[in-house]
Amino acid sequence: MYRQASLLETVRSANRQDIPFLALMDLEASRSPFAHSFWDELLAPTGTSSVQLLESMFRCGASLWGRIEDFLIIERDKQPVATCAVYRPSSTPVINGPFNLSKLPEIAEMLDWNTSTAKRFEQAYIKVWGNDNYFLKPQAELIVETVAVAPGHRGSGLGHSLMKAAFKRAREAGASSLGVMVIHGNDPAKALYEKYFEPFISFHSAFFDGTFPGLTKYRANLNH
Repeated sequence: MYRQASLLETVRSANRQDIPFLALMDLEASRSPFAHSFWDELLAPTGTSSVQLLESMFRCGASLWGRIEDFLIIERDKQPVATCAVYRPSSTPVINGPFNLSKLPEIAEMLDWNTSTAKRFEQAYIKVWGNDNYFLKPQAELIVETVAVAPGHRGSGLGHSLMKAAFKRAREAGASSLGVMVIHGNDPAKALYEKYFEPFISFHSAFFDGTFPGLTKYRANLNH
């Protein structure tokens, strides 16, 4: 616990009461560097908002990129303002994106989707994430994901606070390495990560047939 810019700043693990905040921050993280989120596009045929789906995803444990307890939350004066997940990828890497489709029946029940609506979502999700996305193979023992700062609190050093908290958690977990990735065009995140990580591998737009701007994965060795 310490003071920064006269605000009391604390770091804690997330809990189920934080689900609405985590859903909003997951949506914010998925928008950069775009003006919209891929969740919005996937859900357009269903009439469900992205926040509704993401809240259900966390409640059902359907996130493949961090469970609730994997998330760190930074509070300022007891209000959550930033978050990131620090999670251990599956020993059998799941490479079809952030959502566990095996949880879809449970999600559909929570959202009151009929079979047709659930099928439309599944088909839209598979169209985006269903390929052999080996570029998502984890590059480190622990991964940082869903890095987000609430609007109105950006530019005040919270990104650095998140990185320091993530490294602290990784070292306490005894991890040998920590990784993160950034979509090309998200220049603020790129500048932040390059202060803490080394570039590991890049996939450029041509790799995605020009349908995606590409991404760079970073890695930090924690053994020294």
